[in-house]
Amino acid sequence: MNTILDLPIHPLAIHAPVILVPLLVLFGMLYLFVPPIRRAIGWVVAALTLIAPATAYGAVWSGEQLADFLYPNGWPEAVTEHYDYGIRLLWILLGLIPVWWLFAALDRGRRASALRDADSTPTVVEGEDGESVSSGASDPAATGRRLFMIILGVIAFALLALAAWMVFNSGDTGASMHWEGWQNRGGQ
Repeated sequence: MNTILDLPIHPLAIHAPVILVPLLVLFGMLYLFVPPIRRAIGWVVAALTLIAPATAYGAVWSGEQLADFLYPNGWPEAVTEHYDYGIRLLWILLGLIPVWWLFAALDRGRRASALRDADSTPTVVEGEDGESVSSGASDPAATGRRLFMIILGVIAFALLALAAWMVFNSGDTGASMHWEGWQNRGGQ
């Protein structure tokens, strides 16, 4: 088992996902539901989508080492449940990465298209049938992009909500194990 200053790594490693996953959920929800601030917080969410899974992996890895050290003959049910929540959290966060980055890329394309449309002055030209046609302020991909962003946004929302639920359950089961162990030792 790896240690830092004679302490197991797991109690130290869990603090990062306990802080970063809720921050990812908070900033991710703001990014999804408050479009005007997307440019301001986009880089924060992008960084958290990469850092949070790495910290979750570190917590799972160090937890496996600690559990194997404490229970060489097999893990108790509470440890297995705690571990399962951690693994689920890790997979949810890994699944969020491509969904999030694709959503952000489509949003960036939407913003770039809106800027192009704002910069161009629509001109009116006469169509083949003699009807006036406006050119300049149209994005042929806008409808498809919007639909795909809605679908990805719903998936991202679900993954963020699941990540919040899994980090809560993982933390709760871990804290319960520690607290019950502390109480069984007489509060020492």
